[in-house]
Amino acid sequence: MESALRSGISEGWLAEMERRKKLEVDNYNAVSARYAEQGINFDRQEMNRIRAANRTYVQRRQQMEVDLRNCEPAECLPFDKDTPY
Repeated sequence: MESALRSGISEGWLAEMERRKKLEVDNYNAVSARYAEQGINFDRQEMNRIRAANRTYVQRRQQMEVDLRNCEPAECLPFDKDTPY
């Protein structure tokens, strides 16, 4: 906390970030409990979703390169066209 205060972050903002993180954790736990009631392992499902998104990142980036070469409109690209890749 002291290092955050030294870097210019106010105590009020630190308290707000802590409040938001607690809400995020509470929401995650509530969703996880709801899924558990249905016999679904929410944590495993989330990890599988994240892994799948990471595996397709390279393909999505390559497709964006093709779309840029084909002069596709920027608003239909899955990434910001100014993002270095």
